[in-house]
Amino acid sequence: MSLIYQNLNPIRSRKHLQYIASKPCLICGGIEVQACHIRFTGAGMGMKPCDIFTTPMCLLHHREQHSKNEKMFWMLYAINPVARAMGFALESPDKKVRERVYEHFKEDKFKKFFEL
Repeated sequence: MSLIYQNLNPIRSRKHLQYIASKPCLICGGIEVQACHIRFTGAGMGMKPCDIFTTPMCLLHHREQHSKNEKMFWMLYAINPVARAMGFALESPDKKVRERVYEHFKEDKFKKFFEL
């Protein structure tokens, strides 16, 4: 998978991360949740992905995600995290997050991430 991360100026948004953390865990529905970055979206080794690529997960599942091959983790739970993250981003209270998603969908740059 080629990396689109270099083509994006990664968005950092405390408002968006707080919004994500206000949602229930994608895996178990738990309410004590963290914003979890989807690492396979192309940030590169040791770099945090753009805040657009986040999903809500409880601490237990967030740890599990980091302890496994990430794509296998999501396949195990039959969840497409990028599709979910895009849905959250389109409803984000942070306008710059919503605008970035619209901008890149218009240019078809996120399409490759919908395939696990």
